[in-house]
Amino acid sequence: METGNRIQDLRKLNNMTAKELAEKINVSPPFISAIENNATKLSLKTLTSICDVLGVTLSEFFNSETSPVEKKLISQIKQLPEEKQYELSAFLTGLV
Repeated sequence: METGNRIQDLRKLNNMTAKELAEKINVSPPFISAIENNATKLSLKTLTSICDVLGVTLSEFFNSETSPVEKKLISQIKQLPEEKQYELSAFLTGLV
């Protein structure tokens, strides 16, 4: 997956607009657009800032084994009390 596509997926997963992301890392919205469209390169410092805002490490960013949606779900599930995790598991089992 292209870096820009990955950033866009993570940004959307965090319910964030490109403008909001740009403001949080002190760059212009057109620069975020260029990054997401793979029309420009970005520095490691900028990528690190983006990852921090989007709640992923650089390692997680480049790990393609788990999708951004799966990572978000795992993060949210880990925050649930154990009893709620079991309830959610039972519910999901019923859906499959």
